Amino acid sequence: MADLKKIALSMQQLFLLIVVVAVVFFAFLNLDPVTINLFFTTVTTSIALLLLVPLAAGMLLGWLGGRLRGRKKERSKLGAGPAELPAGEDAVKDVDWEKLDLDKIEV
Repeated sequence: MADLKKIALSMQQLFLLIVVVAVVFFAFLNLDPVTINLFFTTVTTSIALLLLVPLAAGMLLGWLGGRLRGRKKERSKLGAGPAELPAGEDAVKDVDWEKLDLDKIEV
């Protein structure tokens, strides 16, 4: 089982390496400047930067989303807390503290 995890991890690393190399190659091919008209101003930047910034933002959001989903799964594996346990024979019943006689309690 551990070998399959290592293989899957190495496949992910290989895929990530291929994507990074392709993105860097793409960036070097597209260094031409382009002007972007925003609402109140214009910005001149390279085409590569114009495409790489949203790509990096998307990758960051995907990574963060995966981490949050992993934490949510870990919390759900912990199980129900004491307040969520179903009442059974061992459940604590409501106690009328005013009528409680401590001498009659068996320990």
